[in-house]
Amino acid sequence: MEIQKLNWAGIQLTSNNKTVLIDAAEDFSYYKPVLGDAVEDLIVFSDDVKADYILFTHLHLDHFDKGVIGKCLKKDGKLIVYAGLEHLVRKFVEDVEMIVLDLNETFTENNITFKPVFAMDGIGEIQSSWIVEDGTTKIFHGGDTIWHNQFWALGKENPNIDYAFLPVNGVVVNFEIIGLEYSPVAASLNLKEAFTAAHLLHAKKLVPIHYGLFAHEKCYIPQEFSQEDLKNVSEEVGQEYLTLKDGAVLAKS
Repeated sequence: MEIQKLNWAGIQLTSNNKTVLIDAAEDFSYYKPVLGDAVEDLIVFSDDVKADYILFTHLHLDHFDKGVIGKCLKKDGKLIVYAGLEHLVRKFVEDVEMIVLDLNETFTENNITFKPVFAMDGIGEIQSSWIVEDGTTKIFHGGDTIWHNQFWALGKENPNIDYAFLPVNGVVVNFEIIGLEYSPVAASLNLKEAFTAAHLLHAKKLVPIHYGLFAHEKCYIPQEFSQEDLKNVSEEVGQEYLTLKDGAVLAKS
């Protein structure tokens, strides 16, 4: 499996001559009032990528990009959707084959297996994490989940995870602009939580996602950390990690 990091929380998987996109987004303009401008140039991948499968953890537009679906999904491609989101997705996407899965239900095609598992959104909306494997590599993608009490069970029930892609920006959000009361509690995993979650998942390596690209002084305030912080928390928790720049390829096996 070849794995490429895309913008923000997005990744692209290539296995058995098939391409999978998870939380792949290019257009963040709708959220500019609360996220601010991207501090780095965004990767434009949709001109070149033709996906056989597209997955997303939830419907926030920094994870669910309708434009990417329209440009990238092959005519015979499939959206693989957590059942809790199906009724919403069908309002946004038409004329696309959809594979709908309950939590812990699997779908296998072309020797690639997809499985949605429990996750919690920071502001109470519907979300799942995804496990994808191809017989040589197994990945866990956590979207922008917060800390929850199922990481222990997920680690026991899903052995041999190679890479856990987890958010690490521990962001405090102030979304009063859209009618949500302010809370100082982080709306995604912070650094120590992400390392601990990866440890409980028994992942060989944590790959941090969902950090560094956006910040807004009033509405979107992420936890800041350094490379030294990564190293120190890794040693404290006993969890190995690997950082990837957007566009970088993680592994091929």
